[in-house]
Amino acid sequence: RQLVFKFNPLLNTYHNFYIESFNKERMRSGIKICWMICILLSSCEIFNLSDDDELNRLIERNKEKITISTGFSGTLLMKEGNCMPGMPRPGCKAFPISRTIFIYEYTTKISVVGIMPFYDTINSTLVGHCIADNEGFFQISLHPGKYSIFIEENDKYYADISDGQGGINPASIKSDSVSVIKLILDYAYY
Repeated sequence: RQLVFKFNPLLNTYHNFYIESFNKERMRSGIKICWMICILLSSCEIFNLSDDDELNRLIERNKEKITISTGFSGTLLMKEGNCMPGMPRPGCKAFPISRTIFIYEYTTKISVVGIMPFYDTINSTLVGHCIADNEGFFQISLHPGKYSIFIEENDKYYADISDGQGGINPASIKSDSVSVIKLILDYAYY
C-alpha cells in the first residue's frame, strides 16, 4: 500500500483527507458523549444528597430518644455498595440495622483473636451490651471511662477502627454525659 501511495500522489492526498475528516468527526462525537456523561454523572450525585439528608434526619430523631444520663447512645448503620470517593455513587447505600452491640473495657490487639475487622474472641472484660432497634437506635448506661465497642455480625465481633496505641474501636464517656456515636457496619468497597 505504501508503494501505491508513494507513486500515486492523488490517491495519497485523497486518503489523508478522508482519514483527517473521519478523525475530526470522531472527535466531535467523543466530545458530545463526554459532555452527556458529565451531565448524567452530576445529576446522579444530586440523588445521593437526599439519602444523606434522610440519614441525618434519622440520626437526629434517634438523639431525641435518649433516656439515659451517662453512657453511650447513637445510631447503627450498615454501608454497602460502591462508595468510591469522587465518583457518583448510585450503588453506595447506608441504612439503619438492628444488631447486638457489645461494650468491653478498652481492648487492644493483643487481647483479641482474629483479624480486623472480624474477631472471633475478645479476651477482655465485657462491660455491657444492648440491641439496636430497627431504626439503628441504641443506648446503654455506663460509668465514665474508656471502652471498646464491637458489633455482633455472623457469630463474630466487628470493629474496623483502631487508635494509634493498638486500641480497637475506642470510645469514651465523660462524667454526667452521654457520648452520642454513629457506628457503621461497613461492607462497602472503595
